[in-house]
Amino acid sequence: MKLTKRAAAMAGLMSAAALPGSALAVTFELGRGHFVIHMDDTVETFQVVALDVPGSCTPSLAVVDRGDGTFEIRSGAPHCQGDRYGKPYGEPYGELRLNPAWSRTLHVNMAAGQIDFAGSAVRQLATVHARVRAGDIFGLPGVRRSWLFGAQLDARLRPEGVTLRTELGAGQISLAASSQ
Repeated sequence: MKLTKRAAAMAGLMSAAALPGSALAVTFELGRGHFVIHMDDTVETFQVVALDVPGSCTPSLAVVDRGDGTFEIRSGAPHCQGDRYGKPYGEPYGELRLNPAWSRTLHVNMAAGQIDFAGSAVRQLATVHARVRAGDIFGLPGVRRSWLFGAQLDARLRPEGVTLRTELGAGQISLAASSQ
């Protein structure tokens, strides 16, 4: 994994943004791409890192604090011109690390792509409310799939922990088995 200079600078700014336990609810607007979500008590609040994909352009990631606990992850890729059909060479592939003590309610929204919740994240979840409009949800039992499009999951995993609400327009949400 390569940490770009801009991502490193943003990580430093973000860790000073709030004290652990101070946020009631936090929302991350991810846009498009592929993000892996981890829970990590070694980061003060959260940290976003752009990951390299061999053979692809790696867009830089910037975090915009929209206030009221909402953070928008923006991809800036002026150097990723795209192919002859206008499709960008590199949609963002990133890692989001969150301190589970920072906020007990987490909202993660994405227009299109893939969201992977690592085992470290799933182990911290008390409840999951996930919805994919066009796509699927994998990793936990109880997914309700509609006949043509989409899937929903409402699950209570343990008595205490983080409440997750996640919505994806098109793509896939995977929740790693909690035993991982």
